[in-house]
Amino acid sequence: MSNPIPEDLRRRIEDYGASVAGTREIDYGTQYFLERGQESARLNVYTTGKVAIQGKSSRLKDMLEGWKETREGGRRGGGASRPVGATPRLGIDEAGKGDYFGPLVVAGARIPDAEVEESLIRIGVRDSKLLKSDESTRRISSRLLDLLGAENVYIVALSPPEYEARRKAAGNVNRLLAVTDAGIIEKLKDDVRVVVVDEFARDTRACLEPVMPEGVELEVRPRAEDDVAVAAASVLARARFLEELGRLSGWAGFELPKGATHVLDAGRRVFREHGRAGLDEVAKTSFRTTEQIAGGTS
Repeated sequence: MSNPIPEDLRRRIEDYGASVAGTREIDYGTQYFLERGQESARLNVYTTGKVAIQGKSSRLKDMLEGWKETREGGRRGGGASRPVGATPRLGIDEAGKGDYFGPLVVAGARIPDAEVEESLIRIGVRDSKLLKSDESTRRISSRLLDLLGAENVYIVALSPPEYEARRKAAGNVNRLLAVTDAGIIEKLKDDVRVVVVDEFARDTRACLEPVMPEGVELEVRPRAEDDVAVAAASVLARARFLEELGRLSGWAGFELPKGATHVLDAGRRVFREHGRAGLDEVAKTSFRTTEQIAGGTS
Protein backbone atom coordinates (compact mmCIF):
# COMPACT_ATOMS: atom_id res chain seq x y z
CA MET A 1 0.00 0.00 0.00
CA SER A 2 1.50 3.34 -1.09
CA ASN A 3 0.09 5.25 1.92
CA PRO A 4 0.30 2.90 4.90
CA ILE A 5 -1.36 3.60 8.25
CA PRO A 6 1.25 5.02 10.66
CA GLU A 7 2.74 2.19 12.69
CA ASP A 8 1.73 3.51 16.13
CA LEU A 9 -1.83 4.07 14.91
CA ARG A 10 -1.95 0.63 13.32
CA ARG A 11 -0.99 -0.94 16.67
CA ARG A 12 -3.61 1.14 18.45
CA ILE A 13 -6.30 0.03 15.98
CA GLU A 14 -5.33 -3.61 16.53
CA ASP A 15 -5.25 -3.20 20.31
CA TYR A 16 -8.74 -1.71 20.17
CA GLY A 17 -9.93 -4.83 18.33
CA ALA A 18 -10.72 -3.08 15.05
CA SER A 19 -9.63 -4.21 11.59
CA VAL A 20 -9.34 -2.90 8.04
CA ALA A 21 -12.41 -4.06 6.11
CA GLY A 22 -11.35 -2.48 2.82
CA THR A 23 -9.36 0.25 1.10
CA ARG A 24 -9.62 2.51 -1.91
CA GLU A 25 -7.37 5.05 -3.56
CA ILE A 26 -8.41 8.70 -3.19
CA ASP A 27 -6.87 11.91 -4.46
CA TYR A 28 -3.36 12.11 -3.00
CA GLY A 29 -3.92 9.27 -0.58
CA THR A 30 -5.55 6.03 0.54
CA GLN A 31 -8.84 5.57 2.38
CA TYR A 32 -9.13 2.73 4.90
CA PHE A 33 -12.50 1.35 6.02
CA LEU A 34 -12.23 0.33 9.68
CA GLU A 35 -14.70 -1.83 11.59
CA ARG A 36 -15.17 -3.17 15.11
CA GLY A 37 -18.52 -4.87 15.65
CA GLN A 38 -21.19 -2.33 14.79
CA GLU A 39 -18.70 0.55 14.86
CA SER A 40 -17.11 1.85 11.69
CA ALA A 41 -14.93 4.75 10.56
CA ARG A 42 -13.00 5.92 7.53
CA LEU A 43 -9.34 6.79 7.78
CA ASN A 44 -7.72 8.86 5.03
CA VAL A 45 -3.92 8.67 4.88
CA TYR A 46 -2.41 11.20 2.47
CA THR A 47 0.92 11.22 0.66
CA THR A 48 1.92 14.22 2.80
CA GLY A 49 1.58 12.08 5.94
CA LYS A 50 -1.57 13.88 7.05
CA VAL A 51 -4.35 11.70 8.48
CA ALA A 52 -8.07 12.55 8.38
CA ILE A 53 -10.89 10.72 10.15
CA GLN A 54 -14.47 10.41 8.92
CA GLY A 55 -17.62 8.61 10.00
CA LYS A 56 -20.44 8.67 12.51
CA SER A 57 -19.74 9.28 16.18
CA SER A 58 -18.52 6.11 17.93
CA ARG A 59 -15.89 4.90 20.38
CA LEU A 60 -13.82 3.77 17.41
CA LYS A 61 -13.88 7.28 15.95
CA ASP A 62 -13.12 8.77 19.39
CA MET A 63 -10.08 6.51 19.69
CA LEU A 64 -8.82 7.58 16.26
CA GLU A 65 -9.37 11.27 17.01
CA GLY A 66 -7.62 10.92 20.36
CA TRP A 67 -4.58 9.50 18.56
CA LYS A 68 -4.70 12.35 16.04
CA GLU A 69 -4.86 15.01 18.77
CA THR A 70 -1.81 13.53 20.45
CA ARG A 71 0.16 12.92 17.25
CA GLU A 72 -0.39 16.39 15.84
CA GLY A 73 0.41 18.12 19.12
CA GLY A 74 -3.11 19.41 19.70
CA ARG A 75 -4.07 20.10 23.30
CA ARG A 76 -6.96 22.03 24.71
CA GLY A 77 -5.71 25.04 26.57
CA GLY A 78 -2.86 25.63 24.09
CA GLY A 79 0.78 24.67 24.03
CA ALA A 80 2.64 21.78 22.46
CA SER A 81 1.77 18.25 23.43
CA ARG A 82 4.41 15.78 24.57
CA PRO A 83 6.27 13.81 21.90
CA VAL A 84 4.55 10.47 21.29
CA GLY A 85 6.26 7.85 23.43
CA ALA A 86 8.08 10.26 25.76
CA THR A 87 9.23 8.34 28.82
CA PRO A 88 9.36 8.17 31.72
CA ARG A 89 5.85 9.56 31.92
CA LEU A 90 3.03 9.33 34.41
CA GLY A 91 -0.63 8.71 33.62
CA ILE A 92 -3.44 9.27 36.14
CA ASP A 93 -7.07 8.16 35.96
CA GLU A 94 -9.93 7.32 38.29
CA ALA A 95 -12.74 4.79 38.71
CA GLY A 96 -15.92 4.86 40.75
CA LYS A 97 -16.61 8.58 40.45
CA GLY A 98 -20.08 7.99 39.03
CA ASP A 99 -20.87 4.76 40.91
CA TYR A 100 -23.28 5.02 43.83
CA PHE A 101 -21.83 2.00 45.62
CA GLY A 102 -18.15 1.50 46.26
CA PRO A 103 -15.08 3.67 46.60
CA LEU A 104 -13.51 6.38 44.53
CA VAL A 105 -10.21 5.03 43.25
CA VAL A 106 -7.48 7.12 41.65
CA ALA A 107 -4.42 5.41 40.18
CA GLY A 108 -1.09 6.60 38.85
CA ALA A 109 1.00 4.52 36.44
CA ARG A 110 4.56 5.58 35.60
CA ILE A 111 5.99 4.10 32.40
CA PRO A 112 9.76 3.96 32.88
CA ASP A 113 10.88 3.30 29.30
CA ALA A 114 9.79 2.50 25.74
CA GLU A 115 10.31 -1.23 26.24
CA VAL A 116 7.74 -1.35 29.04
CA GLU A 117 5.38 0.79 26.98
CA GLU A 118 5.54 -1.69 24.09
CA SER A 119 4.91 -4.55 26.53
CA LEU A 120 1.79 -2.81 27.86
CA ILE A 121 0.47 -2.35 24.34
CA ARG A 122 1.11 -6.01 23.52
CA ILE A 123 -0.92 -7.29 26.47
CA GLY A 124 -3.91 -5.20 25.39
CA VAL A 125 -3.79 -2.27 27.80
CA ARG A 126 -6.52 0.21 26.90
CA ASP A 127 -9.15 2.37 28.56
CA SER A 128 -10.87 0.07 31.08
CA LYS A 129 -14.27 1.12 29.69
CA LEU A 130 -13.31 -0.61 26.43
CA LEU A 131 -12.40 -3.95 28.01
CA LYS A 132 -14.88 -6.74 27.43
CA SER A 133 -15.45 -7.82 31.03
CA ASP A 134 -14.52 -7.34 34.66
CA GLU A 135 -12.44 -10.49 34.38
CA SER A 136 -10.43 -8.94 31.53
CA THR A 137 -9.85 -5.89 33.71
CA ARG A 138 -8.60 -8.01 36.61
CA ARG A 139 -6.36 -10.14 34.39
CA ILE A 140 -4.74 -7.22 32.60
CA SER A 141 -4.34 -5.32 35.88
CA SER A 142 -2.39 -8.24 37.34
CA ARG A 143 -0.07 -8.35 34.33
CA LEU A 144 0.27 -4.58 34.45
CA LEU A 145 1.54 -4.70 38.01
CA ASP A 146 4.14 -7.28 37.04
CA LEU A 147 5.35 -5.28 34.03
CA LEU A 148 5.43 -1.88 35.70
CA GLY A 149 6.69 -2.93 39.11
CA ALA A 150 5.32 -1.71 42.43
CA GLU A 151 7.64 1.30 42.40
CA ASN A 152 5.85 2.68 39.33
CA VAL A 153 2.28 2.37 40.63
CA TYR A 154 0.40 4.31 43.27
CA ILE A 155 -3.29 3.77 44.00
CA VAL A 156 -5.56 5.75 46.31
CA ALA A 157 -8.82 4.03 47.23
CA LEU A 158 -11.26 6.12 49.25
CA SER A 159 -13.98 4.11 50.96
CA PRO A 160 -17.44 5.72 50.88
CA PRO A 161 -17.00 7.28 54.36
CA GLU A 162 -13.52 8.56 53.42
CA TYR A 163 -14.83 9.83 50.11
CA GLU A 164 -17.61 11.83 51.74
CA ALA A 165 -15.33 13.31 54.40
CA ARG A 166 -12.66 14.34 51.90
CA ARG A 167 -15.18 15.58 49.33
CA LYS A 168 -16.71 17.82 51.95
CA ALA A 169 -13.30 19.13 53.01
CA ALA A 170 -12.26 19.76 49.40
CA GLY A 171 -15.54 21.45 48.47
CA ASN A 172 -16.61 19.15 45.63
CA VAL A 173 -15.59 15.93 43.92
CA ASN A 174 -13.50 17.64 41.23
CA ARG A 175 -11.46 19.47 43.85
CA LEU A 176 -11.04 16.15 45.64
CA LEU A 177 -9.74 14.60 42.42
CA ALA A 178 -7.28 17.46 41.96
CA VAL A 179 -5.94 17.03 45.50
CA THR A 180 -5.62 13.28 45.03
CA ASP A 181 -3.92 13.66 41.64
CA ALA A 182 -1.46 16.09 43.22
CA GLY A 183 -0.59 13.50 45.86
CA ILE A 184 0.04 10.86 43.19
CA ILE A 185 2.26 13.25 41.22
CA GLU A 186 4.30 13.87 44.37
CA LYS A 187 4.71 10.11 44.95
CA LEU A 188 5.72 9.21 41.38
CA LYS A 189 7.44 12.38 40.12
CA ASP A 190 11.02 11.05 40.09
CA ASP A 191 12.55 11.12 36.56
CA VAL A 192 9.15 11.84 34.97
CA ARG A 193 9.19 14.02 31.83
CA VAL A 194 5.43 14.23 31.25
CA VAL A 195 2.30 13.86 33.40
CA VAL A 196 -0.86 12.98 31.43
CA VAL A 197 -4.23 13.51 33.11
CA ASP A 198 -7.76 13.08 31.78
CA GLU A 199 -9.59 16.43 31.91
CA PHE A 200 -12.17 15.85 34.66
CA ALA A 201 -13.09 19.56 35.02
CA ARG A 202 -12.54 22.84 33.21
CA ASP A 203 -9.99 23.95 35.78
CA THR A 204 -8.02 20.69 35.93
CA ARG A 205 -4.89 22.34 34.53
CA ALA A 206 -5.15 25.35 36.83
CA CYS A 207 -5.48 23.05 39.84
CA LEU A 208 -2.48 20.88 38.97
CA GLU A 209 0.04 23.29 37.45
CA PRO A 210 1.08 24.70 40.86
CA VAL A 211 2.15 21.24 42.08
CA MET A 212 4.09 20.22 38.97
CA PRO A 213 7.81 19.60 39.50
CA GLU A 214 10.11 21.97 37.64
CA GLY A 215 10.79 20.88 34.06
CA VAL A 216 7.92 18.37 33.93
CA GLU A 217 5.26 18.92 31.27
CA LEU A 218 1.59 18.64 32.20
CA GLU A 219 -0.74 17.31 29.51
CA VAL A 220 -4.45 17.68 30.32
CA ARG A 221 -7.06 16.72 27.73
CA PRO A 222 -10.33 14.87 27.23
CA ARG A 223 -10.16 11.17 26.34
CA ALA A 224 -6.61 10.95 27.63
CA GLU A 225 -7.07 7.18 28.00
CA ASP A 226 -5.79 6.85 24.43
CA ASP A 227 -2.36 7.34 26.02
CA VAL A 228 -1.12 3.98 27.27
CA ALA A 229 0.04 5.47 30.60
CA VAL A 230 -3.46 6.80 31.34
CA ALA A 231 -5.00 3.58 30.03
CA ALA A 232 -2.81 1.62 32.46
CA ALA A 233 -3.96 3.86 35.31
CA SER A 234 -7.56 3.37 34.18
CA VAL A 235 -7.24 -0.43 34.32
CA LEU A 236 -5.50 -0.37 37.70
CA ALA A 237 -8.13 1.96 39.16
CA ARG A 238 -11.02 -0.10 37.81
CA ALA A 239 -9.56 -3.38 39.07
CA ARG A 240 -9.12 -1.91 42.55
CA PHE A 241 -12.67 -0.53 42.43
CA LEU A 242 -14.01 -4.00 41.58
CA GLU A 243 -11.97 -5.51 44.42
CA GLU A 244 -13.29 -3.01 46.96
CA LEU A 245 -16.87 -3.28 45.69
CA GLY A 246 -16.61 -7.05 46.13
CA ARG A 247 -15.43 -6.58 49.71
CA LEU A 248 -18.34 -4.23 50.46
CA SER A 249 -20.74 -6.68 48.85
CA GLY A 250 -19.50 -9.33 51.25
CA TRP A 251 -20.16 -6.97 54.15
CA ALA A 252 -23.66 -6.17 52.87
CA GLY A 253 -24.48 -9.83 52.30
CA PHE A 254 -25.33 -9.54 48.61
CA GLU A 255 -23.82 -8.24 45.37
CA LEU A 256 -23.91 -4.47 45.16
CA PRO A 257 -24.54 -3.21 41.62
CA LYS A 258 -22.13 -1.06 39.65
CA GLY A 259 -23.14 2.30 38.20
CA ALA A 260 -25.80 4.72 39.38
CA THR A 261 -28.96 3.87 37.47
CA HIS A 262 -30.18 0.52 38.82
CA VAL A 263 -29.25 0.91 42.46
CA LEU A 264 -32.49 1.77 44.28
CA ASP A 265 -33.52 -1.78 45.18
CA ALA A 266 -30.05 -2.60 46.48
CA GLY A 267 -29.85 0.67 48.39
CA ARG A 268 -33.23 0.11 50.01
CA ARG A 269 -32.19 -3.40 51.04
CA VAL A 270 -29.00 -2.08 52.65
CA PHE A 271 -31.00 0.64 54.40
CA ARG A 272 -33.59 -1.86 55.59
CA GLU A 273 -31.07 -4.42 56.86
CA HIS A 274 -28.27 -2.16 58.12
CA GLY A 275 -29.82 1.27 58.60
CA ARG A 276 -28.42 4.61 57.54
CA ALA A 277 -25.04 3.78 59.08
CA GLY A 278 -24.85 0.73 56.83
CA LEU A 279 -25.71 2.78 53.76
CA ASP A 280 -22.96 5.24 54.70
CA GLU A 281 -20.55 2.31 54.81
CA VAL A 282 -21.15 1.14 51.23
CA ALA A 283 -22.50 4.11 49.26
CA LYS A 284 -21.62 7.68 48.29
CA THR A 285 -24.55 9.09 50.17
CA SER A 286 -24.08 12.65 48.88
CA PHE A 287 -25.65 11.39 45.64
CA ARG A 288 -29.29 12.43 45.29
CA THR A 289 -30.15 8.74 45.05
CA THR A 290 -29.93 8.59 48.84
CA GLU A 291 -33.03 10.76 49.19
CA GLN A 292 -35.05 8.20 47.24
CA ILE A 293 -33.59 5.32 49.22
CA ALA A 294 -33.90 6.77 52.70
CA GLY A 295 -37.23 8.49 52.13
CA GLY A 296 -35.86 11.99 52.47
CA THR A 297 -34.10 11.36 55.80
CA SER A 298 -30.63 11.90 54.38
